[in-house]
Amino acid sequence: MLLVAPPGPCRQAPAGDRATGDAGGGRELLARLRGDTRARPRFDPGLAGGLRAWLEDAAYEATRGMPHGAPVLLGPRRLLGSDAEGQGGGTMGTPVDRLLHQVVHAAFRQLVQTGAGDVPLRDALDALVAAGDRSVAEEVASLEDAERGALADALRRHVRALTALLPSFAPAWFPRTDEYVAIPLAGGRVVLHGVFDLLVGLPRPGSASLCALGLAMGDRARQRRSLHFLALLETLRGGAPPFRLALLEPATGLYGVEDVREEHLRAMAGHVAAWLAGLGDVEGG
Repeated sequence: MLLVAPPGPCRQAPAGDRATGDAGGGRELLARLRGDTRARPRFDPGLAGGLRAWLEDAAYEATRGMPHGAPVLLGPRRLLGSDAEGQGGGTMGTPVDRLLHQVVHAAFRQLVQTGAGDVPLRDALDALVAAGDRSVAEEVASLEDAERGALADALRRHVRALTALLPSFAPAWFPRTDEYVAIPLAGGRVVLHGVFDLLVGLPRPGSASLCALGLAMGDRARQRRSLHFLALLETLRGGAPPFRLALLEPATGLYGVEDVREEHLRAMAGHVAAWLAGLGDVEGG
């Protein structure tokens, strides 16, 4: 996935006027997400069933000799590495780096849902508290003044880039943030799970009709693989994958867009099956 710069700055539309996408980067990204509906990738109707059967077999084999108990939970972080989570929670770097990951995601959700606020850090923390997460606000309050100022400055830079980059999604696109997907396998003994930073479009039976967008705040290659994993989960959930993926890098204002292809899904399913085989080897040994 090649990351490119948008052609120029654009203004995030206010909440009541989010219809068609802004000029500049937002309009270009929206056009690339929409694409030519006649040229969207086609998928074998039996693809989802075949992928599920493959993973069910791998999950049953891996858990066959294990005692019953809590399910094995497999998300992007465990399967792909600690930098793969597209929704925050990283543990590496300074406290400011770790907190920045979390407040950028909160600001991103706000930009999609209501538009830009006046004070990004305050608004992001208010949103987290309103969602029931007080821990980030408490940790920010415990920072030294210089650290808190550095966090606020970094968040402002990220929000400016996202504001220039994000289109204004029409209501018909049905944008939703933090979309959680869980796929039980082997009678619930293994659960594949992940969270879409942003999913747009309405599912249509037998048709690839969704776009998925993720924030890149870490290893770019792992973030891309995380999107491929989420595309696999959506394929198992709805019977068809998203037809297009976008990776947004708020630190630089770059973005990349790619079509989902069958080989992406098969490669990721193979990775999950191999991981499960390794689990079975450990437990069985």
